[in-house]
Amino acid sequence: MKKLLVAAVLLASSSVFALEYTNAVRGSTMIVEVGHSQGRMMEALGRPVSSYNHVIHDRKGWPHKATTYTYRMNNARYEITIVDGKVYSIGWERE
Repeated sequence: MKKLLVAAVLLASSSVFALEYTNAVRGSTMIVEVGHSQGRMMEALGRPVSSYNHVIHDRKGWPHKATTYTYRMNNARYEITIVDGKVYSIGWERE
């Protein structure tokens, strides 16, 4: 019975995906890279599917307001985080 329970837990946990991080994402006509402005991101990628506001902490522990935008393109989900008006990180996973 314990083996069956362990197998079920392993099978359930294998369906959990983690985001991979990259430095750039290609829109239909432009590329957005870490460090680009929020305006350039919106121009290149258009309207996001969703967004949420949160706080992130830098290496010194200082809080910064952040907004993460979700896009769906080319069978992938992208999460682009904006801090201080600049692209801070680009995460993605296959759908």
